[in-house]
Amino acid sequence: MITTLLVFVCICLSLGQTHIPTFQVKKKPTTQLDEIDWMRGIIDSLRSGATPAEALSYSNIEIIPTAISKMNQPMELASAIAVDASKSNSLLLKALAACWQVSQHYGAPLAPALQPALDAQLDRIAIADEIRSQLAGPKTAAVTLALLPVATLLMAQSLGIPAIYWLFTSWIGITVFVLGFCLLFLGTFFMLRLTNSIEQELRL
Repeated sequence: MITTLLVFVCICLSLGQTHIPTFQVKKKPTTQLDEIDWMRGIIDSLRSGATPAEALSYSNIEIIPTAISKMNQPMELASAIAVDASKSNSLLLKALAACWQVSQHYGAPLAPALQPALDAQLDRIAIADEIRSQLAGPKTAAVTLALLPVATLLMAQSLGIPAIYWLFTSWIGITVFVLGFCLLFLGTFFMLRLTNSIEQELRL
């Protein structure tokens, strides 16, 4: 019973920071997909003959609440969209605010300017998915390497070799266990920390 409890504790400690999904790609946030569909709707409305204000009024008001409240003040729409973009930290909204301001000041058509921004966002999502799938490999490898020593001990025990008893009853075994556990924990922790920091920097 004590041996089983010790093995269970080892496994729990080894998996302490591995609750992050490692075998499946994270799904993109729904808000990001909503913004893409929303931008497509605005571009389609503009191409069908709607004015920029009309196309904006047809869109999802939850994405641009400040801009919707400024619909009766056309000169304030660009700054209102910029406020919404700052609140949601949306690249598409920032692109819309910039394009809207240029279109308002210089009369440039809005739809041709928004399409490259939408295409760039779609490319960014595709690249983020590729990077995320590549990062899944190191995460899985880190967890697998952390579990290998435990699996080896269990295999030796099943073959009749008192490896677990020796590990926790001799000073050499305890020393090896402490050093090995520390190295495994640090290696797994820093590997997961590194991959997570990359995902956060790339806003995956």
